[in-house]
Amino acid sequence: MKRTMRLLGACLFLIRQDLPAQLTDADQFFESRVRPVLVNNCHACHTTTQMGGLRVDARDHLLKGGKTGPAIVPGKPEESLLIRAVSQTDPRLKMPMGGRLEKHEIGDLIQWVKMGASWPNSSPIQSVSEANRLSQQKDFWSFRPLRTPPLPTVKSAGWIRSPIDRFILAKLEAQGLEPVRLADKGTLLRRATLDLIGLPPTPKELEDFLHDGSPSAFKAVVERLLASPHYGERWGRYWLDVARYGEDDVRSDIDVPYPNAWRYRDWVIEALNEDMPYDRFVRAQIAGDLLDQSASGQVYRLTGGTGFFGLGPWYYDIAQPPNHPRREPMNETIESTH
Repeated sequence: MKRTMRLLGACLFLIRQDLPAQLTDADQFFESRVRPVLVNNCHACHTTTQMGGLRVDARDHLLKGGKTGPAIVPGKPEESLLIRAVSQTDPRLKMPMGGRLEKHEIGDLIQWVKMGASWPNSSPIQSVSEANRLSQQKDFWSFRPLRTPPLPTVKSAGWIRSPIDRFILAKLEAQGLEPVRLADKGTLLRRATLDLIGLPPTPKELEDFLHDGSPSAFKAVVERLLASPHYGERWGRYWLDVARYGEDDVRSDIDVPYPNAWRYRDWVIEALNEDMPYDRFVRAQIAGDLLDQSASGQVYRLTGGTGFFGLGPWYYDIAQPPNHPRREPMNETIESTH
């Protein structure tokens, strides 16, 4: 397939300080059960950023709290704002933003506060040094140079039709499993069509494929589906989820739609349908208005990618959003100020 678009996640590498030689049971509980939760879920918004005036990288900071008061009251989880926030029992106080901790993680935080909120030597949660952080990032799988890995050895080599099959079969055999029987042509077409464009094949498409006995019949189906405008609609929605795309301000106390949100949505769909290279796809969402609009003879419309910055959630504790159009109580007309 010609598609090279890949959606890659970013990775933050955070580690703790060297620990003292001897830890109490409470300290060990903190290091093994609590510190990872704070690092993975709270550190990004509540250290130097100090959303809501709160830092969570040291016990003293939690005791001091933020704009709404102390985050923890040792021995009293029911009076601790941190516990109320992660339990999400108060609609005005829900953390982490945009998600929810696992039940066992919430339970660990409650137990930690009950035990007195121990924090070994009052040591802060720290990021690794810049040099070490960059070194670790470069070694992360998605930042390594492309290479051709050695093909694994398998037992049922007769099942193999491509090098990718060999990796799949190796994993199956390692678990004591065998491949299922080959799908019939109708099932294969239905799977490919639903996967690539999100719609079932039409009766004519099914009939044409069943009567096409050529070796390249399925390849032609895949190329047809990749060329369909529905391909970008189907797979663009996953990127829009990653970008936290929204068509209104969900945290606002009024109904405020974004009248031009569709422009970024359609740009993402078009980018996938045009098979825009991933590096250009990312750069366009950071500085699409500044980039050269042509590459390798193909012209891309890149400015629409900058909608990435305006169509996600606003972090009100950091910065206020631009003035929105407001809806009058008895008037359904929206006066746009965009």
